[in-house]
Order: sequence, then C-alpha cells, then structure tokens
Amino acid sequence: MSALKSEGSQGAPRENRASQLDQPAGKIYPPFSEKLSVDEDLTLSKKEFKKTIDDFYKDKNLTPLSQLTATPAFPTPHVLAQFASKAYTDYEKQETDAQYETRLVLPEGWKLLTTASNPSLTNGYFGAACWHPEHQQVVIAHRGTANLGTLWTDVKGVMLNQYVSQMGSASTFAHMVVEVLREVYEENGVSFQLFFTGHSLGGWLAQVTTFSTEYLKREGYYFQRNNNEQNCSYPHTVVFDSPGCKDMLLQMRDTFDVPYDGRSIDIEHLDITSYLSAPNRINTCKKHAGTVYRIFPDLSDMGWWERNTAFYSLATHSMNKIVKAFDPATGQVYKDEQGQLKVQVVVDWPISAGLSDEEYNNFFKNAEYLNYYHPHSNEEIFWLKGYHPLRYQTKTYDERVSNLGVFCQ
Repeated sequence: MSALKSEGSQGAPRENRASQLDQPAGKIYPPFSEKLSVDEDLTLSKKEFKKTIDDFYKDKNLTPLSQLTATPAFPTPHVLAQFASKAYTDYEKQETDAQYETRLVLPEGWKLLTTASNPSLTNGYFGAACWHPEHQQVVIAHRGTANLGTLWTDVKGVMLNQYVSQMGSASTFAHMVVEVLREVYEENGVSFQLFFTGHSLGGWLAQVTTFSTEYLKREGYYFQRNNNEQNCSYPHTVVFDSPGCKDMLLQMRDTFDVPYDGRSIDIEHLDITSYLSAPNRINTCKKHAGTVYRIFPDLSDMGWWERNTAFYSLATHSMNKIVKAFDPATGQVYKDEQGQLKVQVVVDWPISAGLSDEEYNNFFKNAEYLNYYHPHSNEEIFWLKGYHPLRYQTKTYDERVSNLGVFCQ
C-alpha cells in the first residue's frame, strides 16, 4: 500500500493515472474487428510465383532511375477492360497453366502470374494476377457473378451491405501478391506498380481490395488497420459497370477506423475510376466512389425484347460490348463523328434500390432512345427552375484535364 500511496503522491491522482495507462498520450488505437477474415482455403495455381519474378530479374541490374525511365504510363482502360473480361475464362479439364495462359490471349507483353480460387458453394471466388516484366506492372482482375457463391455475394454483400467471404478471399489474394512484390523490392530493388480491375461484382471486389491493400494488414486470421504507411500499397483501380461500392467502403472505414478524433481513413483518397454503361439495374444498384465516367457501348443491335424486358440490363451490362467501346489503337474510348471521345463525366447517377418500379420505368421513358439520357429542356420537364428532373447528369469530358488523385507507388 505504501508503494501505491507514494506512487499516487507524484503527479495525477490514481484514477486519472489508470486512464492514462489505458490510453497513452499521443497514441490512438484502431478498433479490433473480426468481420474481414483471411481465407485459409484460397488455392493458388502457382504457389511459387515469386520464383517466376526472381528468375526474370536475377541477371538484370536495375536502378531506380532506369525503372522510372523504362516504366510507361498506366495500362490503358482498353487493356484493363480486357483483363476484367478474361477473368471470366475458366480452366478446362486437366489444362496446364501454360495452356490456360495461351488460351487467354493476354495483351502484348503480359504474362499470367497466378490465379486464386475458392470453389466452395457459398464462396465461388476467382481472381487472376498478370504481370508485365518489362514494365514492372501487376494487374489483379477479380471475376464477377458466375456461380451460386457469387450470387450470394451479390445479395448479402452488394444489396444488403454486409461482410461476405468473397471479400476475405479477394483481400487475401491481393495481400499475397503485395507481400511478394514487397519481398522482390527488398531483395532485388525492383519496384512494381499495382492495378486492380473487374467487371460487375468483380469491380465491386476490386474496390474492396483497393481499401484493404491501402489501409489494412493481416493480423493472424483477420485483417486489421495498418498504421505503418511505409508498408501500405497504393493501387490504381479501374472497374467496369460495377454495382457501386461506396456504401461498403464507408462501412469498412467505420469498422477499421476510430469514428471521431483521430480518424485517418478517407475513401476519397482511394484511386478508383469507374466506367459505366447505360444505366441499368446493376450499375444503378448502389452509390459509386471515386471518378465516374459514362461510356457508350454500341447498343444498335438491341431488339424489342432487350429494350423492353429484364434482358435490357444484361444487354447493356455485357462486358463484351464494354470492351468494344474502347479503341485498341489508342487504348481510350472511340471518338464520335465530331472527333470527340464518346465519354461523359458523371455528375449524378440514379440508384434503382431507392426507386419504385414506377419511378424506375419513368426514368427510361424520359430518356432518349439507346440511352444517351439527355432529355430536352422543356417547360413540362423543367417546371422547377434550377433542378434536374432525373437523377442523371453528365458533363463534357475534357482530354486536357488529368486526375491528380492518380499516383503510382
């Protein structure tokens, strides 16, 4: 007791000192969470894919300057759209990785690094990592809806905004690749740029892994807040016709960050670019994060059935049509007859989850044919001056403007 009394006689009272012991001055602890778990059942097609990278660089003498001058700009949207599309390609029976890679027909210079999968009935995750050895770039493409497990993710994860196992699978795969790239940098001094992509649900998962890669780390069986910025990675993410991931990203922020004084996670800092086709039940599902563009795939072959039934969403959501909206020669979207890129910057976008069937149908009635969505300004529509009648607005894309939120590692 005397020791306690003598301790208490110095400085603050004992009850205050107990509080100070719980929360050391200047130290803010993130909350512990078990919501995003590591997928221990994830299977890699090439477990030793690090050796593939090491073998390529073992005889090369690369300096930071030579890497900066040799590394080109980011892969074009056309290249990333191809990866998002090829993520739907399955292995055939008894097919080797080399045979699978040949059948994929990857963009020039790109090679398959490894794939990752969890075929369980309630999961169904699949992702592929490809790399460009000469450019020191790695792309991870997440697959969209393709089986029962992904349908479960659509319902529980996207629609109900709850944590699902595919989020853990995608984050585990991304973490594995990032750890290998970090080891390669420490051992060989080779620095890689990292990119995420995906279509539909795959685009939703790509945004989840953008968050987990930049802000989280693996702690045992779970992902937790990473407060060491030197061990964080900053991927460039481009997704296509995603259902919208902003609500889930906000929930992840609230899960892993303190809510008031000391908040350090800002989803606006995530480097995410979304390309959306004509508004449909999928890309209007939830709010979108990052920079959002509206592109105009060729829908001239749509018949009455596709324009007037539920098949409309499938037709406008088609990844094959989205890939064809980009010019292979330039890597950007095609230009129109006036020489302008066929792309618009999204200002406002409808959310079908908040619309009744009547409101949703009226939205399409007020839209122009083939979904260019620029209704004429007449008194009947704009009866409230200064307000837009539809939750859809775009503005002209300016090629001269660059996004300062896009940075490489």
